[in-house]
Amino acid sequence: MIEIKDLKVVKNGKPICSVSELSVEPGERVAVLGVNGSGKSTLLRVLAGIEGDFQGHCDVALSRRERVYVHQNPFLFRGTVLHNATYGLRARGLNGAAGEEQALAWLERMGIDALAWRRVNHLSGGERRRTALVRALVLKPRLLLLDEPLADLDDDGVREVQKVLSEIEDTTVLIASPIDLPKGLVTRSYRMGPERRSG
Repeated sequence: MIEIKDLKVVKNGKPICSVSELSVEPGERVAVLGVNGSGKSTLLRVLAGIEGDFQGHCDVALSRRERVYVHQNPFLFRGTVLHNATYGLRARGLNGAAGEEQALAWLERMGIDALAWRRVNHLSGGERRRTALVRALVLKPRLLLLDEPLADLDDDGVREVQKVLSEIEDTTVLIASPIDLPKGLVTRSYRMGPERRSG
Protein backbone atom coordinates (compact mmCIF):
# COMPACT_ATOMS: atom_id res chain seq x y z
CA MET A 1 0.00 0.00 0.00
CA ILE A 2 2.86 2.40 0.86
CA GLU A 3 6.28 2.43 -0.79
CA ILE A 4 8.86 5.04 0.22
CA LYS A 5 12.41 5.31 -1.08
CA ASP A 6 14.92 8.08 -0.31
CA LEU A 7 12.24 10.50 0.87
CA LYS A 8 13.44 13.89 2.06
CA VAL A 9 11.59 17.07 3.01
CA VAL A 10 13.66 20.25 3.17
CA LYS A 11 12.43 23.58 4.56
CA ASN A 12 14.52 26.76 4.46
CA GLY A 13 17.52 24.70 3.38
CA LYS A 14 17.24 22.35 6.36
CA PRO A 15 16.17 18.68 6.13
CA ILE A 16 13.22 18.13 8.47
CA CYS A 17 12.25 14.60 7.43
CA SER A 18 14.28 11.77 5.93
CA VAL A 19 13.21 8.18 5.25
CA SER A 20 15.59 5.93 3.34
CA GLU A 21 13.12 3.08 2.81
CA LEU A 22 9.74 2.06 4.19
CA SER A 23 7.08 -0.33 2.92
CA VAL A 24 3.69 -0.83 4.57
CA GLU A 25 1.28 -3.60 3.65
CA PRO A 26 -2.53 -3.30 3.85
CA GLY A 27 -3.87 -3.91 7.35
CA GLU A 28 -0.60 -3.25 9.18
CA ARG A 29 -0.47 -1.03 12.27
CA VAL A 30 2.93 0.67 12.30
CA ALA A 31 4.41 2.88 15.01
CA VAL A 32 6.50 5.75 13.67
CA LEU A 33 8.82 6.48 16.59
CA GLY A 34 11.26 9.29 17.18
CA VAL A 35 12.12 12.29 19.30
CA ASN A 36 10.48 15.66 18.71
CA GLY A 37 11.82 17.16 15.50
CA SER A 38 12.74 13.82 13.92
CA GLY A 39 10.18 14.25 11.14
CA LYS A 40 7.34 11.99 12.29
CA SER A 41 4.57 14.53 11.74
CA THR A 42 6.01 15.58 8.39
CA LEU A 43 6.06 11.96 7.23
CA LEU A 44 2.38 11.55 8.13
CA ARG A 45 1.55 14.77 6.29
CA VAL A 46 3.34 13.49 3.18
CA LEU A 47 1.42 10.22 3.37
CA ALA A 48 -1.84 12.11 3.83
CA GLY A 49 -1.15 14.15 0.71
CA ILE A 50 -1.03 17.38 2.71
CA GLU A 51 2.72 17.93 2.26
CA GLY A 52 3.63 17.68 -1.40
CA ASP A 53 7.03 19.40 -1.40
CA PHE A 54 9.40 16.47 -1.05
CA GLN A 55 12.26 14.74 -2.80
CA GLY A 56 12.45 11.03 -3.53
CA HIS A 57 9.73 8.46 -4.04
CA CYS A 58 6.51 8.12 -2.05
CA ASP A 59 3.73 5.99 -3.50
CA VAL A 60 0.44 5.55 -1.62
CA ALA A 61 -1.90 3.26 -3.55
CA LEU A 62 -5.02 5.07 -2.36
CA SER A 63 -7.00 8.15 -3.29
CA ARG A 64 -6.85 11.20 -1.02
CA ARG A 65 -10.44 10.46 -0.02
CA GLU A 66 -9.39 7.09 1.43
CA ARG A 67 -6.79 8.62 3.74
CA VAL A 68 -7.50 10.44 6.99
CA TYR A 69 -4.95 12.35 9.09
CA VAL A 70 -5.56 13.26 12.73
CA HIS A 71 -3.36 16.12 13.95
CA GLN A 72 -1.51 15.88 17.25
CA ASN A 73 -3.48 18.95 18.40
CA PRO A 74 -6.84 18.17 16.81
CA PHE A 75 -9.10 21.09 15.96
CA LEU A 76 -12.75 20.64 16.88
CA PHE A 77 -15.56 22.70 15.45
CA ARG A 78 -17.86 24.71 17.66
CA GLY A 79 -20.83 22.76 18.92
CA THR A 80 -21.35 19.31 20.37
CA VAL A 81 -19.31 16.12 20.26
CA LEU A 82 -21.94 14.58 17.96
CA HIS A 83 -21.80 17.59 15.63
CA ASN A 84 -18.05 17.04 15.28
CA ALA A 85 -18.37 13.28 14.89
CA THR A 86 -20.76 13.68 11.95
CA TYR A 87 -18.81 16.49 10.25
CA GLY A 88 -17.04 14.31 7.68
CA LEU A 89 -20.20 12.37 6.92
CA ARG A 90 -22.11 15.59 6.25
CA ALA A 91 -19.29 16.77 4.01
CA ARG A 92 -19.76 13.57 2.00
CA GLY A 93 -23.49 14.04 1.72
CA LEU A 94 -24.70 11.80 4.54
CA ASN A 95 -26.98 13.99 6.64
CA GLY A 96 -29.63 13.48 9.26
CA ALA A 97 -30.45 10.38 11.29
CA ALA A 98 -28.33 7.94 9.27
CA GLY A 99 -25.15 9.91 9.87
CA GLU A 100 -25.96 10.45 13.54
CA GLU A 101 -26.60 6.73 14.02
CA GLN A 102 -23.19 5.84 12.59
CA ALA A 103 -21.44 8.49 14.65
CA LEU A 104 -23.20 7.44 17.87
CA ALA A 105 -22.14 3.84 17.27
CA TRP A 106 -18.51 4.92 17.00
CA LEU A 107 -18.80 7.18 20.05
CA GLU A 108 -20.08 4.15 21.98
CA ARG A 109 -17.19 1.99 20.77
CA MET A 110 -14.79 4.72 21.89
CA GLY A 111 -16.49 4.91 25.30
CA ILE A 112 -17.67 8.51 25.00
CA ASP A 113 -21.28 8.14 23.82
CA ALA A 114 -22.40 9.79 27.08
CA LEU A 115 -20.67 12.95 25.81
CA ALA A 116 -22.56 13.09 22.51
CA TRP A 117 -24.50 16.26 23.38
CA ARG A 118 -21.72 17.95 25.37
CA ARG A 119 -20.24 21.07 23.83
CA VAL A 120 -16.59 20.64 22.89
CA ASN A 121 -15.41 23.60 24.95
CA HIS A 122 -16.30 21.55 28.04
CA LEU A 123 -14.17 18.52 27.09
CA SER A 124 -10.90 17.42 28.65
CA GLY A 125 -7.83 16.99 26.46
CA GLY A 126 -8.33 13.24 26.31
CA GLU A 127 -12.02 13.59 25.43
CA ARG A 128 -11.11 15.97 22.62
CA ARG A 129 -8.64 13.44 21.23
CA ARG A 130 -11.18 10.61 21.29
CA THR A 131 -13.76 12.87 19.62
CA ALA A 132 -11.31 13.69 16.83
CA LEU A 133 -10.52 10.01 16.42
CA VAL A 134 -14.22 9.11 16.10
CA ARG A 135 -14.61 11.89 13.51
CA ALA A 136 -11.90 10.11 11.49
CA LEU A 137 -13.04 6.52 12.07
CA VAL A 138 -16.64 7.15 11.08
CA LEU A 139 -15.38 7.80 7.54
CA LYS A 140 -13.98 4.23 7.43
CA PRO A 141 -10.65 5.27 5.91
CA ARG A 142 -8.38 2.67 4.36
CA LEU A 143 -5.35 4.57 5.69
CA LEU A 144 -5.50 6.22 9.12
CA LEU A 145 -2.61 8.51 10.10
CA LEU A 146 -2.53 9.38 13.80
CA ASP A 147 -0.14 11.91 15.31
CA GLU A 148 0.39 11.13 19.02
CA PRO A 149 -3.20 9.95 19.59
CA LEU A 150 -2.53 8.70 23.14
CA ALA A 151 -1.31 12.04 24.52
CA ASP A 152 -3.62 13.43 27.24
CA LEU A 153 -5.43 10.09 27.62
CA ASP A 154 -5.89 8.39 30.98
CA ASP A 155 -5.47 4.63 31.30
CA ASP A 156 -9.13 3.98 30.42
CA GLY A 157 -8.81 6.18 27.34
CA VAL A 158 -5.67 4.36 26.19
CA ARG A 159 -7.44 1.02 26.58
CA GLU A 160 -10.49 2.21 24.61
CA VAL A 161 -8.37 3.57 21.76
CA GLN A 162 -6.22 0.45 21.68
CA LYS A 163 -9.31 -1.79 21.58
CA VAL A 164 -10.95 0.17 18.75
CA LEU A 165 -7.80 0.32 16.63
CA SER A 166 -7.22 -3.42 17.05
CA GLU A 167 -10.72 -4.09 15.70
CA ILE A 168 -10.52 -2.13 12.44
CA GLU A 169 -8.87 -4.87 10.41
CA ASP A 170 -9.54 -3.31 6.99
CA THR A 171 -7.70 -0.10 7.89
CA THR A 172 -3.95 0.42 7.70
CA VAL A 173 -2.79 2.56 10.62
CA LEU A 174 0.40 4.60 11.15
CA ILE A 175 0.85 6.11 14.60
CA ALA A 176 3.49 8.76 15.32
CA SER A 177 4.79 8.72 18.87
CA PRO A 178 7.89 9.94 20.77
CA ILE A 179 7.74 6.85 23.01
CA ASP A 180 7.18 3.14 22.52
CA LEU A 181 3.49 2.30 22.23
CA PRO A 182 1.55 -0.23 24.35
CA LYS A 183 2.11 -3.85 23.42
CA GLY A 184 -0.54 -5.03 21.01
CA LEU A 185 -1.41 -1.60 19.62
CA VAL A 186 0.92 -1.93 16.61
CA THR A 187 2.30 -4.82 14.62
CA ARG A 188 5.75 -3.30 14.18
CA SER A 189 7.75 -0.08 14.55
CA TYR A 190 9.76 2.23 12.32
CA ARG A 191 12.19 4.58 14.04
CA MET A 192 12.94 8.04 12.67
CA GLY A 193 16.22 9.83 13.17
CA PRO A 194 19.92 8.90 12.83
CA GLU A 195 19.24 5.27 13.79
CA ARG A 196 16.39 4.69 11.34
CA ARG A 197 15.36 1.08 11.28
CA SER A 198 12.39 -1.14 10.77
CA GLY A 199 11.46 -4.00 13.06
